Amino acid sequence: MSQWESLSQLPEQFQALLLELYNEDILPVDVRQHLATWIESQDWNHAEKDLSVARQYFCNLLNKCNSCTKRNQMALKLNFRKFKQKAETLYQENPQKLAEQIHHILQQEQQILSEAKEMESRHQVQMPMETSQNADTEQSVSEVKKDIWEIICEEVKILEEQMEEFLFTYNSVCRASPPKFSDEYFQTKRENLKSQLDKIKHKIKEVLIRMERLIYVLHKELDAWIKRQMLAYIGSSTDTSLDNLESWVTKTMEIIFYLRRLLPILHSTQCVHDGDPAKTEIQNLQDEVDNMARDLLRRSFVVEKQPAMINPSKRALVLVTKTQFSARVRLLVNLEECCTKMKVSYVIDKNPPDIKGYRRFNIPEMKEKTLTNLPEQGLVVDFEGLKLKKLNSGDRRNDKGARDSVFEELHRITFITHFEHERLKITLEAVTLPFVVISNPNQSTRAWASVLWFNLLSEDPKDVTFFCKPRDAPWTLLANAISWQFSCCTQRGLNEKQLEMLGEKLCGTVPTQKSTVKWRKFSKDKMKGFSFTFWVWFDATVKLVKEHLQNIWNDGHVMGFVSRSEVNSLLKPKQPGTFLLRFSESIKEAITYSWVEPYGKLIHSVAPYTKKDLSIIALTEIIRNYQLIQENIQDNPLQYLYPDVPRDEAFGKYYKEIDDVTLKGWQYVKRGSVIVSRRDAAESPFSSASGTLHLSETPLSDSATSEADACLDHMDMDGLDLGDFENLEIGLMLPEVLEEIDMESLDSELSALESC
Repeated sequence: MSQWESLSQLPEQFQALLLELYNEDILPVDVRQHLATWIESQDWNHAEKDLSVARQYFCNLLNKCNSCTKRNQMALKLNFRKFKQKAETLYQENPQKLAEQIHHILQQEQQILSEAKEMESRHQVQMPMETSQNADTEQSVSEVKKDIWEIICEEVKILEEQMEEFLFTYNSVCRASPPKFSDEYFQTKRENLKSQLDKIKHKIKEVLIRMERLIYVLHKELDAWIKRQMLAYIGSSTDTSLDNLESWVTKTMEIIFYLRRLLPILHSTQCVHDGDPAKTEIQNLQDEVDNMARDLLRRSFVVEKQPAMINPSKRALVLVTKTQFSARVRLLVNLEECCTKMKVSYVIDKNPPDIKGYRRFNIPEMKEKTLTNLPEQGLVVDFEGLKLKKLNSGDRRNDKGARDSVFEELHRITFITHFEHERLKITLEAVTLPFVVISNPNQSTRAWASVLWFNLLSEDPKDVTFFCKPRDAPWTLLANAISWQFSCCTQRGLNEKQLEMLGEKLCGTVPTQKSTVKWRKFSKDKMKGFSFTFWVWFDATVKLVKEHLQNIWNDGHVMGFVSRSEVNSLLKPKQPGTFLLRFSESIKEAITYSWVEPYGKLIHSVAPYTKKDLSIIALTEIIRNYQLIQENIQDNPLQYLYPDVPRDEAFGKYYKEIDDVTLKGWQYVKRGSVIVSRRDAAESPFSSASGTLHLSETPLSDSATSEADACLDHMDMDGLDLGDFENLEIGLMLPEVLEEIDMESLDSELSALESC
């Protein structure tokens, strides 16, 4: 890849720095771009020191400019011709000076590349636009607008006054006899008019050159906004506001319309100069301005909010057939006088790809809607209540490959409107990002993997054939996206150690800066020894945290992604009772805790708690009341959250207190949940079973305590496997209500338990 090609792919802030290197006297950007390969292949450092080499390079450069002017478009011809003329004037006698300046520009380009690479190493994904870049763009727009205003208010006013005076005098002479003025007088007046006109044309040309650069910057800003939008939809916290862009685009279009009104005025001043070539020149300027207008208008019609369902999925770009979804389009040219009554229609898959089995859909009851200028929202139209209906009826039930391809099949909606103002007519289209269509919400996990992979890696936001040959993901890039899945729905992303564990699962070893991950490994191939893929397991974990563990995850109390071997190395040096929380590697949507036991420094883990378990009782309550039955001794082995935070200090603020309940004059004692595991001596460190037993947590009276002890005496604790009696509940009440209990019935139930 040439140096220029590398530069052209840099983020927008570096593009702005790049443009500052060039000017019309030294090296115009058009010349640099079209002669990039040749310029970079020359030894300019040698040329600036050797006059003969510098002369040879100078002649070669002028010859190449000549060849370019013969085949390129009008604007480029003009730029190349101007550069050639200036170069001959400035450097004919001193070509070493030009060589020195070009050598300096190439060195500056290399410096920009180095800075960009350094930034990329620190931040692998481009984040919101820099404030300085915003200020630079705003300043550029304002300066160009000021120049145009000065041309209209000052130079054109002078020209119009001179033209009126000339026409009045000329018409008076034509009617007068004898003539009051000589032909030489009128010839002088014509020359003055022509001089003034040439001055205005020259200024307009200068403005158009700056306008071209400004529109180039706006294109880059729009491209960058689309990329930021793609990343935002997969969890990045990047800024996707369109307010600045709307302001810049609108002001630029105002400038363009000023020029479109000005140039016909200049064209009409040539009525007394029939056959003057300036007429053609002004017409060419008009065409160039019109092209700028069309170019910027096409890019200014955008999809501000991508297709998304309200229910059942909150993830955009995953749509379920026959389920309502919405989208919003916005026109950034917010000129009230030219944007009224613009109707917007839509069509799905306007240009479908030639892919075998590609499904076709339509949107029933399609309706046009009108762009509306909403306060602080811009010129927008919201489409709500849209639904997709499948058209083709191919049977995929016996074709596994076809079923899999549903999640890699990308679709788009094209929104269409017609812009018309001051004789400028153009059809505008805004196209959504590619989305995945599924038939059941249960398929959303795999569909979301496709959206994430595309938005993260695609270089073309319109490429619906992306998954025909999906790109590998650099681990440094994918790690960010994986972390975003947590940070977008909680207050905490993943740290380096957590990402390292996940990277090892995907890459096979601890990932490096050069590690890559294949699409199949991420979403399609099952993990070794398990019945599910990495993504299915990971996404289930994200949902578990979001729905049941968000508070303690935000506090940083869940270590989460840590392997069993790492658990041993972390806990063994710690004091007995130290524990940590980690996600299960073998069960989807589950969490466990591991701890250091008081004797022998062994590490134990409880059987993982699933989403179903945590929907019944919070993990903080489980940790608070957990009991390990070992050799007829019950105690809570969870004393210090890793590394050394007392359990109640870490989780105490989330403990639930149940007030005394009074019902029909009777007061019941408060009760709590005790989570109990029984571990035999022969059990392995990572195989503790879990069970649940609800006991009283409030001290009882002596008589009540005696009754409770008597009941417990009936139980053979050595022979009782609490794992077989999950959710067993014994209610112990105040003495004054114990008489309501049928003790004979209770004794018979306890006897039955004893016989078991």
